[in-house]
Amino acid sequence: MIVTPRGKLVGLAVVCAVFTAMGAIVLAVHPTATLNLIVGVGAMAFFGIGGGASIVSQWRRSTVLVADDDGIRVRGAGTIAWADVDRIGSNASLLGIRLRGTAGFLAGAPKEHTAESLRATRTATGWDLTWPAALLGRPPREAATALQGRRPR
Repeated sequence: MIVTPRGKLVGLAVVCAVFTAMGAIVLAVHPTATLNLIVGVGAMAFFGIGGGASIVSQWRRSTVLVADDDGIRVRGAGTIAWADVDRIGSNASLLGIRLRGTAGFLAGAPKEHTAESLRATRTATGWDLTWPAALLGRPPREAATALQGRRPR
C-alpha cells in the first residue's frame, strides 16, 4: 500500500504542457515579432523546461508512506515496525499514527523528530505522527483504512 499525491502532479503536467504549446503557437504565428519571440520562448522555457524538471523532481519525492510486511516506511524518516504501531486513525484533515514506543522510530528518524516533538504532536492531535490531507492524495480516512488493511494480524 502506497500513499502518494501524484494526481495533482498529473494536473500540473497538463497545465505546463498547455502553456508550453501556447508558447510554441505564439512563436509560430509571427516569429519575427519581438514580443512574440520573448513571450513564446519564455513560455516554452519556463513551463516546458522548468515545469518539466520540477514535475520529475516532485514525482520522485511524492511517495509519503509505504506499508509492507515490515511496517510503514515514512519518506525521509525511516521505518516504523508494526510492533511499534499502536493505532492508525484519521479525522477530516489528518492521518495519524500513534506509537507504542518511540525509540525504534527515533533511531532512524532525522533530527527534526525528537521525543519532545512527538509528545507535543500527541498532545495537540492524539497521534505521534500526522500527515495533512493535502499530502496524501486521498482522504485521510481512506489512507488510514488502507494502512490498517496492510497491517499483519
